[in-house]
Amino acid sequence: MRLVNAKHLCEQAAVRHFGIPALNTNGATYDITRAIIEAAEELQSPLIIQCYAPNLEYRGYEYAGLLIRHLAANASIPLAIALDHGKTLESVVHAVKAGFTHVMIDYADRPLEDNARGTRQVIAAVQPWGVSVEAEVGHIIKSSETEGRRAATVGVDEVRKFLALVDVDALAVAVGTTHGIFKEQNGIDFDLIAKIRAATEVPLVLHGTCGVSLDDIKKSVQAGMTKINFGEALRMNYIRYFNAFSQTLPHEQHAWRIMRACMDRLKRDVKEIIRAVGAEGKAALFRDNPQ
Repeated sequence: MRLVNAKHLCEQAAVRHFGIPALNTNGATYDITRAIIEAAEELQSPLIIQCYAPNLEYRGYEYAGLLIRHLAANASIPLAIALDHGKTLESVVHAVKAGFTHVMIDYADRPLEDNARGTRQVIAAVQPWGVSVEAEVGHIIKSSETEGRRAATVGVDEVRKFLALVDVDALAVAVGTTHGIFKEQNGIDFDLIAKIRAATEVPLVLHGTCGVSLDDIKKSVQAGMTKINFGEALRMNYIRYFNAFSQTLPHEQHAWRIMRACMDRLKRDVKEIIRAVGAEGKAALFRDNPQ
């Protein structure tokens, strides 16, 4: 395993116009985590493997860090371990101490100046560990917040103003997607992505991808997105596969047999994502350009 921070992966990918898959493990669930790492290794894709902060309150930061490093120990790909949607400085520090190499601090629901001020505090706190920091500007709403509201988009001027206040390694921007479980999302503003990309060299991050077609994922990368987050759809499919295999598989009441079948099926989904963002075979680039 080559453990790196996400800044290294994203900067290289942004220059070469492909995406880095950032895949959420639902708090380091064993089968989901293993499916992600094995699929990335088999396709030789660089990888950002993520844990959503509320999931870690149940699973444990230290457990998540240990499990991910254990499952990735024999992998040859460059890999970052990321905290997704940290909401407090305490959660960020906890993740860093548990071995995470990238943190996302989500203060996007605050006024812009407060968002920048809080993000600067996080950067200062994790700097001694060499951990990269992602922020969000333009609050990407959740499905529970959508009643009477359209998916948010951020203005280019707002992005410029935020980046004038704080120097981040990656920036999540609201471009028409929503967090939650969806069968379909068609609201990505590709022109807006291109305009933001032209306004900054900071790698851009796409959140809220559940229901977004793989064709639109490809288009978002072509427009200028670099780090592409996937979470809800992976855990939704995992539950769907688990329910199906528990009814159809001759598992003889062995939970691991159901779990193994889920893992194998989920790997197919992960490989589709890796190919869609253009990361297949790109691990070799990082061997030529070590951190």
